Amino acid sequence: MKKASILIFLVALLPQLNFADDIVLGIQLGYRQLKDPELKAIYGGGLVINPYVNYFPSSNYGLEFSYEGGYNKEAPIGLFQEDSTLSISGFQLCGVLRYPVWNIISFLKAGVGYFSYRQDIQSEFTRLKVDHHKWATIVGGGIRFNMYKGLFLTAEAKYIPLKVQPFEIPVDLGGWRFLAGIGFRMTL
Repeated sequence: MKKASILIFLVALLPQLNFADDIVLGIQLGYRQLKDPELKAIYGGGLVINPYVNYFPSSNYGLEFSYEGGYNKEAPIGLFQEDSTLSISGFQLCGVLRYPVWNIISFLKAGVGYFSYRQDIQSEFTRLKVDHHKWATIVGGGIRFNMYKGLFLTAEAKYIPLKVQPFEIPVDLGGWRFLAGIGFRMTL
């Protein structure tokens, strides 16, 4: 009975998959926020770059591998206004659910990322340096506008909570990313 139930489920599911085998290559630029109010006041948001590749074995479901980099800010910090830098980057792997309607494709994504965060504080008394890594979850969504023969424009918003504790006090380096970009879709 169990095998028959699985077979019935697969037979019902397969027509819904609409096999497509699409490869999508793209790049996005955007704005990254910091959630922690103290670090947000010191470093603020900044520019990020997000190259990515998607593989869609069906017209609705796929995987995305991407890299987020470019956030590197310098600002005076602390009582003595010492020079400091903060940089955050990471690799991301997400499952993507897309829903095409005419030349517009809306999509949702969820996954994980492995992020690197570095903070360097130049003090007269001592040098403080943090170079850590952390896993985080990713949720997001957006819209793609198909233009011409596989070329498209995209707009996306995603949220990544990245709570870390580089010193004694925990901070939230996570936040929203608002991205826009261009890409190319190839059907295999």
